[in-house]
Amino acid sequence: MKKSLLLFGAVFILAVACLGLGGCGESRSAYAGNYQSMEPFAGKGHVDLELKENGEASWTHLGKTLKLKWRVAEGKIWLYTKEGGLLIVTPSEGGKILSADTTGEWHPGCPPEQCVLFKRVEAGE
Repeated sequence: MKKSLLLFGAVFILAVACLGLGGCGESRSAYAGNYQSMEPFAGKGHVDLELKENGEASWTHLGKTLKLKWRVAEGKIWLYTKEGGLLIVTPSEGGKILSADTTGEWHPGCPPEQCVLFKRVEAGE
């Protein structure tokens, strides 16, 4: 009985610590919303990017949707694919413009030939 009580206590403390640490990231609220690429992607149609407040996202191009997870850290938006891919997005103009580095590598800026610029789209546009 005593052993199971100690185990329960340890698990409870660990769970509370994990919840506390998870809340320490930067807020997503400034960037949550809908975006559209400013230019056609790969010369074919625009990309629609939806960033949800709960950390889920979707990248839709030519009728196909890729589900993503996202977080904000170090002033960047980090988009993760289920398979482990990474897109690093740099917000500007208060989150109205997003610059997505599609190389999957860390760059101080977005390489022009592999950069997708997004503009925030308000509802009804």
